[in-house]
Amino acid sequence: MKTFSARSRRTAHALVGGTLLLSLTTTACAGGGTDETDSNSPTAKLSDKDIPAFTFALYSQPPGYDKATSTQPVTTGSFMSLVTEPLERTSPTGAFTPALAEKVTQPDPTTIVYQLRSGVKFSNGAPLTAEDVAWSITHTATPPAQTATSVQSFKSARVTGDRQVTVKLKEAAPNARAGLAGAALIQEKKFATAHKSKLGTSEAIPVGTGPYTVTSASASGSTLARRNTYWGSMPKAKKINIKVIPEDNSAQLAMRSGEVNLRQLTNVKTTPQWRAVPGTTVYSAPSSALNFLTMDVTKAPFNDIHVRRAIAHAVDMSGLVKGAWGGEATPHKGFLPAQNLAGVAGGKNNAQKFLDALPAYDFDLKKAKAELSRSKHKDGFSTTVNYLDSVPATKVLALSLQQNLKTVGIDVQAKSTTLNAWSAKFFQHKLTGLNLAFGFSTSAPDPSSMLSQVVGKDNIGPQKLNIANFTTPEVEKARPVVASAGADTPRWKASQTLLTQIAEQAPYVPLPSENFVMAMGKGFASSTGKITTEDFFDGSWALHLRATQAQ
Repeated sequence: MKTFSARSRRTAHALVGGTLLLSLTTTACAGGGTDETDSNSPTAKLSDKDIPAFTFALYSQPPGYDKATSTQPVTTGSFMSLVTEPLERTSPTGAFTPALAEKVTQPDPTTIVYQLRSGVKFSNGAPLTAEDVAWSITHTATPPAQTATSVQSFKSARVTGDRQVTVKLKEAAPNARAGLAGAALIQEKKFATAHKSKLGTSEAIPVGTGPYTVTSASASGSTLARRNTYWGSMPKAKKINIKVIPEDNSAQLAMRSGEVNLRQLTNVKTTPQWRAVPGTTVYSAPSSALNFLTMDVTKAPFNDIHVRRAIAHAVDMSGLVKGAWGGEATPHKGFLPAQNLAGVAGGKNNAQKFLDALPAYDFDLKKAKAELSRSKHKDGFSTTVNYLDSVPATKVLALSLQQNLKTVGIDVQAKSTTLNAWSAKFFQHKLTGLNLAFGFSTSAPDPSSMLSQVVGKDNIGPQKLNIANFTTPEVEKARPVVASAGADTPRWKASQTLLTQIAEQAPYVPLPSENFVMAMGKGFASSTGKITTEDFFDGSWALHLRATQAQ
């Protein structure tokens, strides 16, 4: 950023999977890199004693209690996964851990078979059946579910045995299993269908098999109570209070007083301040969340490649890392980071070598002005960019763009919007013009997740991810190869085509990825010594929660 400086006020992860971490979701959110844990509390040992109550501060009011239909599936999933459980859980490396499914097999590239645990009951006492699971998967994977885009190539889910459900895919999809693991939360079919019109509201909260039930729900938060008939290992917290506190500063004050015990930092620039809170442990790790600037290539002036390239040259990446994230972010070369391509590229080094050679748009306002002069809008134009009021980095970026593009002749109006409003437009495919897209995550380290979803005609429309409405003949030929399971060599070649098309045509401008940071208050710790993005999104953070005893 050239001369602009401002203090970010709020941040929130946006979409899940190829999902919105912001609180949407392309699939399961996968973390990356090495976790770092900082604690200024005395050395402590974990206790096996129950925790009477624990308070988790959310940055946004969940728009619903049914993850599939929530416009913020990540926010909803962060606590409803303790009520309605997944079939499996995933790790940052893509490994699977059994949950409601005790065994999962893939007899062929288009078939996934789930063998369910026996003796599992819903919170109302009814037994978990294969019919409940088949219904829940279908509910998750088909439009208008917001999570539908998380499960690639879904065709059907049907009961094939007493405790067996078989999922069929339209075509082989490398990340379908990971997508289901991250997106599908199993609920009782009987209750869901009987309350179809109100399912997910506070009047019809889904019935699940998890260790908790929702005992109260309001605009200011919810309360989860542990149930003693849970089939699995009993978590330590007897009660979890979910409290909505939009402002990080307010949440920090609440943690200092002991009113709040856990917070995902929405403004990672304030990480040093959280580390200074007495007794607080900060868990920090690089994240695979993808942030990018997107332009609708079907409408003027963004249908002009020179306009898009001009805007790309006006993005100050290094300035943003410092100004928007306080250094707690990593810039990328290309649309996807190397670790997401390593599996098909023959290793991370090969992937990075290719990414380094892609066309790049360094921060250079002279080049930006030169590109604009080659366009049909050489005299400039006016446009609007919305930033999320709960994501401080988006405001910093919007104001930086506004200032930088002004020198080029482009008048940008920066306007605030809410996460719920932005998410609703995203899922309805009503975002137009210039947009900031934050917090998209991948279901697994594979190019089929995100890369094959943000381009091509098949990905244009509601519950789909091609915000830029971008395609070319080269994209249409390569995208199905990337999206499908197959040999690495042709998939890597097709991935290179998509990455090159995005870099050359600039429908998307990759932005730095901020770290995933959680702060846990005095007297508590994670038994694993970390909290990953997966732990947050699938509820494992609560299963690993322990009280501590100072030594």
